[in-house]
Amino acid sequence: MAALAETPDEQSDVAAPQGSEIEPEAQAVPDQVEDDVEKDVQDDDEPAAVQESSAEDSDVDEPAATAKPEKSADPETAEPKTSPEQEPAEPRELAVVGRKLGGRYRLERLVRSFGGGFQPEPQLWVGVDELLNRRVGVDLIATEHPLIEQVARAARDAAAVADARFVQVLDAVQEEDLLYIVTEWVPGAEQLQERLAEGPLSPARATQMVRDLAEAMVRAHEAEVAHGAMNPATVMITAAGEVKLRGLLVEATLSGAEPESAEPEDRYAADVLALGQIWYASLTARWPGTEAGYGLAAAPADGAALYTPAQIRAAVPKPVDATVCRALGLGDEDAFSTIKELSDAIRSLPRMREEVLEPTTALPPRSRSGRPTGTATPPGEPQRPQDGATWSPAAEPARKPVWRRRGVLAVAACAVIALGTLAAFQFSGNDKNDGQSTEGSVTNPTLRPSSGGTVSIPAGTKGQTLTISSDTIWDNQPSSGSEASAADAYSGSTTGWRMTTQTNANWATSGDGIGLVFDLGSAHTLDEVKFQVAYSGATVEIFTAPAGASTGWNANGPTADNFTLQKTLTNVTSGQTLSASFTPVSGEYVAIIFTTLQQQSEVTSTGTPAGYRDNLLDVSVLGE
Repeated sequence: MAALAETPDEQSDVAAPQGSEIEPEAQAVPDQVEDDVEKDVQDDDEPAAVQESSAEDSDVDEPAATAKPEKSADPETAEPKTSPEQEPAEPRELAVVGRKLGGRYRLERLVRSFGGGFQPEPQLWVGVDELLNRRVGVDLIATEHPLIEQVARAARDAAAVADARFVQVLDAVQEEDLLYIVTEWVPGAEQLQERLAEGPLSPARATQMVRDLAEAMVRAHEAEVAHGAMNPATVMITAAGEVKLRGLLVEATLSGAEPESAEPEDRYAADVLALGQIWYASLTARWPGTEAGYGLAAAPADGAALYTPAQIRAAVPKPVDATVCRALGLGDEDAFSTIKELSDAIRSLPRMREEVLEPTTALPPRSRSGRPTGTATPPGEPQRPQDGATWSPAAEPARKPVWRRRGVLAVAACAVIALGTLAAFQFSGNDKNDGQSTEGSVTNPTLRPSSGGTVSIPAGTKGQTLTISSDTIWDNQPSSGSEASAADAYSGSTTGWRMTTQTNANWATSGDGIGLVFDLGSAHTLDEVKFQVAYSGATVEIFTAPAGASTGWNANGPTADNFTLQKTLTNVTSGQTLSASFTPVSGEYVAIIFTTLQQQSEVTSTGTPAGYRDNLLDVSVLGE
C-alpha cells in the first residue's frame, strides 16, 4: 500500500542522524508489514505484494523510495487505510433536556442552532430560571468554539445597553464544557417574519415599529455596540403590540459573522441598511433584493432598479417612501450615514391618519366563516389616491374661540371642587359609627388563594413527556387564524395557538368554554399537564377522556362527550409554565378549556379587535 510504504522512509530519515546502529530500511519495513497484516484484512494476492515490497526494501544499494511508484500503481492499495484513532469523532452533544446550569437554569426545549460550520454548533434553548420561577432564553456555545471569547465579550457589551426594546441579557457564565448566556424570554411574542407571512403592516404601524427600533439602536450605537444581524426573524411583536429586538451583537457573533472585525462605520452602516430592509418588507411583504428572503418573495424590479414601496402599494405615503429609499440607498438622494440621521428623519414625518383607521393588512378583514366582509377601506374614509397622487397629513381641527375654552375650564374647575367636597365628606365618616360596620359601606376585598393547581414549576415530573399527534379546536365557530395556529400550541411556536376573539361577554355559555383537545394517538396513564398563556387572569379547566371519545364540539360541554374534569386553575399567570397535576388516570385525549377570560384591548398591529381572548402555548402532557 502506497501510503504505508512512505512511513518507513520518513522514519528512517529521522532516525539516521541519531546514529542508530540498525540499518533503517532493513529494520522498519518488516515492522510496517507486520502492522499492515494486523490492521488490514488482505486479499489473497496481497501477501505476495508485501513480500515483494520487503525484498525490494531489503536491498540497501537501492533507495527505499523506488518502491513507492510500484506500490502506488496497485489500485487496491492506492488509498490509505485509516485507523479507528484517526477517524473523525462525532460532534459531542452540547446539552440535553433537563440539564441544570449553575444550579438554577433548567433546559426545557431546543429552539434552533445558529450554524457557522463549527461543531457542535451554538444553540438557543428555552429554559426555566428555577430561582425566580420564570422562562428564560439560553444561548449555549462549546468552550472549544474558536469564537467563545468574542461571544462572551458580545454578551457583556449587549448587557450594558439599557433599553426595554432589547431582549435583555440577564446572565453569562462559563462552565467546564460550555458558555451559556441567559436572556429575557418574551412569552406569546410573534416574529415579524411570521407576521409578514399574513400580509404587510399598515404604513403607520410599520413606521412606528421602525421608529422604535431606530431609537433603540441609537442608544446601542452611542454605547458603541452594533447589532450586526437585524432581520424580520430578530424583531418580535408582543401580544400587546410592543416591539422587542433580540440578539444585540450576540446573534451575529454566534452565527460566525464576527462583526467586531469590521470598522465601526461599516458596522453602523450595516444596521442602517438592515432597518431599511425591515421597513421595506413591513410595508410591502416583499424582501428588497434579487432573491427571496425570510419567507417573503423578492421585490419586483425594473431591470436593476428596485421598485419603491409606493410603487408596490399605493397606500404608502410619499414622505415615507422617500425615507425608506434613503435608508436603502435607492434613488438620487444621499443615503443615511448614521442611525441617528434615520431616527431623526422618521420622527420628522407627518402623523398619518391610518394610525387609527387603516387596517393592518392589504387584504379585507374576514368574518368567523372565513368570507371577506368588505373592502379594506374603513367606513367613512375616502379612498386613498393611486400611484402618482399627492399625500398630506390630516388637517388639524379648527381651534375654538378663547372665550369658549375659558368657559369650559371654569365649569371643569367647579366640578372638581364639588367632587372633592363630596369625597371628603364620604371618607371622613360619622362619629356615631366609629368602630362599627355600616351596611352598604365599601370594604377592601380579601384576596383568596387559587382553588386550582399551582403555578409553580415542579422540580421534576411524575412521568415522561408524551407525544401529541394532533389537536382539535373546541369552538363552534373558530376563525381561520385560530384554525391555522392550532398546532402551534404544542409544536414549540413562540406565539402558540391564537384563540378567536370573543366580543360577547357571554361567550362561555355555549360549550362550557373554548380551548383545544389534544390527541395522544393511543391510551396512556396521564398525571400532569403543562402549558403557558399569553394573558393573566383566566380560568382554565383540564379534562381527560378515554380512547374512542368524541372530540367534536358539543354545546353541552366536554362532559357530554365522556370527558372527565381533572383540574381547575383559576386566575392563571402569564409568562411562566403552569402545571396541573392529578391522580393518574388512563386516557387518550386531554382537553384544555378556558371558561373565563380577561377582556383585552384592540391590537392595531395585527388588526385584532377588542374582546375576550388568550393564547395557549408550550403544551405538554406527562404520563407513561
